[in-house]
Amino acid sequence: MARRSICAFGMIVSMVVPVAAGAEPNAAVPEIGAREAGARYGQALGVVDICIGAKVTAKGEALRGAYAGADQELFKAQAAKVYDAWYAVKGCGNATDPNQCKIIMDKSCAAAEAEIGAQGSVMPGLVEFPKR
Repeated sequence: MARRSICAFGMIVSMVVPVAAGAEPNAAVPEIGAREAGARYGQALGVVDICIGAKVTAKGEALRGAYAGADQELFKAQAAKVYDAWYAVKGCGNATDPNQCKIIMDKSCAAAEAEIGAQGSVMPGLVEFPKR
């Protein structure tokens, strides 16, 4: 099982989803599927837009070129879907209270740091967060 971020009720949340099994790992391709990698790359791009000072690392950027053909298309589609969810949170058009938007963004950034930050539990090292 792997964790994947999605947008629900205006907040980026994580949930456990099954990852396709049976694929042989390849040295050039990450051990995760293109869909999951795309979701994490989309998450990383969203983090850069919302979380002040965050940067996609070389490891994160390397995901873009790790897949080819149909897997690359799947990667791109999933990355766009997840990034769009983060972008919607950034716009926060549904909230009547700006404080609620700030809380949602802060919680989303904290969750992303726990998942894809330097010590991430899901795919560590995709994003660098500023030192606090």
